[in-house]
Amino acid sequence: MKIRTSIGVVLCAVCPAIASAQTPVDSVKQAGRLVPATKKAAKDSSIFNLNVLGRTSLNIGQNKERHLNAGFRLDETRLLLSGNVHPDLSYKVRFRLNRSFNTTIQDNGSRALDWAQVNYRFGKQKEWEVILGKQAAMVGSYEFANNPVYEYIFTDYVDRILNLFVVGANFSYKANPNHTFHLQVYNTSTETFDQLIKTAGYGAGDFKQSERPMGAYLTWEGSFFDKAFHTKWSYNYSQLVANGDNHAISLANRYQSKNTKIYLDLQYSDYGVDHTMLASSPIHAFKGNVGTDRTMLRDVVYKSAVLRFDQQFNKSWGMSLKGAFETASARKDKEIGNDFRKNWTGYAALEYKPVPTKDWKLFAGYIDNTISYKNRIALPNEKNNRFILGTYFNLSAI
Repeated sequence: MKIRTSIGVVLCAVCPAIASAQTPVDSVKQAGRLVPATKKAAKDSSIFNLNVLGRTSLNIGQNKERHLNAGFRLDETRLLLSGNVHPDLSYKVRFRLNRSFNTTIQDNGSRALDWAQVNYRFGKQKEWEVILGKQAAMVGSYEFANNPVYEYIFTDYVDRILNLFVVGANFSYKANPNHTFHLQVYNTSTETFDQLIKTAGYGAGDFKQSERPMGAYLTWEGSFFDKAFHTKWSYNYSQLVANGDNHAISLANRYQSKNTKIYLDLQYSDYGVDHTMLASSPIHAFKGNVGTDRTMLRDVVYKSAVLRFDQQFNKSWGMSLKGAFETASARKDKEIGNDFRKNWTGYAALEYKPVPTKDWKLFAGYIDNTISYKNRIALPNEKNNRFILGTYFNLSAI
């Protein structure tokens, strides 16, 4: 509450002065990010922008006993503050107001804070850039790069496996207008190893936290066919537990025309030690392990593929379709083997814009999510299928 009050006081004090000092000029906002249209716009763009993001929906489905279950849900609510304080220096801060503001141990941030970063461009052609602070992970995923209010449901890869918002440094080089390369160094987890196992009720076993619980992304962003086709491919190395190296390859591909958007994300992750515990928990349940017998498992592999298609029929009406398939395996455990856990996710939604010039939509759709296990007797299927009816928005307040 103190943090929210402080933000309000700062906004009330700062906004009038900023508004009188500078007026926004031609610029483009993409997923809350200010993108100057020209060099002149970059110099003159506003020092302060405030965007309000949200999604609220009525969910109608069935509970475990197959009884009707209905209720409203505040899916997303975020505040984005951004701006340019110099032609080469910008900042970005975003809060999730429906997340905890409690401090995380490893990075001294909070789960409510997505970004708190500064961007500095330099070089003769401004081809170099460094981003410092809490920032988005440079993972090859257009599902993650998309504005969060636009995604009715996330895959496990984005929602439960990745550390999405990381504290670290990102160094990028724009080789030409169509190709940019990134090196990002960051904390592997927001929490320490001890805190993770305490929260999960796991035992430490013979594991201990690495002396360098950090990771790095090598990422290439490409643009082809007059910017109609885009790529965001990344390789990631990280370590949280000593002698537990994690490797991941993520290949994001996107096609975009005036009225059509399609992305396909593919990923393969090999965890030396499964600190996400997404696979470890059902494997322990299958084997009957309890208490301190439950530890993070070694050599766990996650794979995922997600395809999304968006079509705008006219200025007001459009549709969105998405499907994903994910698996989790223990590659050195013959009893568990490949594809022990399978997750199917999909939705279909019809969208309507009451005001075509504003990023505000009403939607109605259906979400299908089923998790199944290789041994269905020991671990039954989990289903979370429901109808959704609601609204989402990304509106500029200042």
